[in-house]
Amino acid sequence: MRNLWKVGALSAVFGAVLSVGGCSDFEAAYEDCKGEGRCGPQANEDGGSDAGDAGSDAGDGGDGGDNTPPPCGDGGVDYPDLTGFDNDCDGIDGVADAGYFVDPVGGRDDGYDGTREKPFQTLTRALREIRDGGTGRSIVYLGTGTYNEPAPVVDLPVSLYGGYTWRGNGNAYWDRFKDGGGSTVFDGGTLAFTVRDVTDAGVLLEGLTIASADALTAGESSIALRVIRGSAVQLRRVIIEAGRGAPGENGAPGNPGPQGGAGLDGGSAVTFGSGRRGDGGSSICSTGDAGLGGIGGTGNNFQQGFDGGDGFPNTPGGAGGAAGVRTNTGPDLYNCVAEQGLDGG
Repeated sequence: MRNLWKVGALSAVFGAVLSVGGCSDFEAAYEDCKGEGRCGPQANEDGGSDAGDAGSDAGDGGDGGDNTPPPCGDGGVDYPDLTGFDNDCDGIDGVADAGYFVDPVGGRDDGYDGTREKPFQTLTRALREIRDGGTGRSIVYLGTGTYNEPAPVVDLPVSLYGGYTWRGNGNAYWDRFKDGGGSTVFDGGTLAFTVRDVTDAGVLLEGLTIASADALTAGESSIALRVIRGSAVQLRRVIIEAGRGAPGENGAPGNPGPQGGAGLDGGSAVTFGSGRRGDGGSSICSTGDAGLGGIGGTGNNFQQGFDGGDGFPNTPGGAGGAAGVRTNTGPDLYNCVAEQGLDGG
């Protein structure tokens, strides 16, 4: 005959220990319970063997899921561990009556009581029950799946254990770290999870994945796990994945720069055109009707000037003046001006 440890009376004891110790001294709580005569090995209610009451051994799972009991030990204290083994044969790794159960897929926040047959849907709901329910429980067993609830805030001593797979539909069995069972993932936005104001005791997070989304608002951060004014926060088998922060806003325009210095003087202009044609000569005649000489011919760059115009009245114009002489002697052969031609006759 297999002995079954009835752990219903352990609820208040475990709750008291957890609220003081933070991460649960299961062994001491169990010994206290046993010493007070509230816990011990008991046969099935009909006093017979397990075979005579196989239905009760499988729990009250009804018609939901697989009712085959998971492998288990020979009794004693069963604290959740990373092997996922059910040591006390109550159907889970851990003490079922010492905590609340949450399943993000099959659970309900309204109408369910957080037991393993009727789990809550969100961690936030379980934390509220721990805070306000008055049961003394401070453990939460978290089913696998993704929790998209807005960033949960843990502000009281509590132990959170992930990696449980509920068999569903009222079944009392929860397998832990089952092959293919998935992970317990919190993914609630750019701030995924917060622990704050827990300074008199500890918080334990085990078997969880906490991930934050990429930030979209300019200058916004992406924070997976934030701890504010907390101490003795323990993480075991926890994956933390922060997203990318958003780029900052564009900076303001800079101040105007100082005024630039004065530029260098420009170079001298180069003359390429012809020289100005000479003025007409005055007549040397003394008579009052003496005419004026014709206007001088236009200069022709460095060649002889053009012929002058006819004088008045009818005096033929003189020949063009001789070519002007280049006045500069430097290397710039183009920076020169022809001299004025001689006056016309």
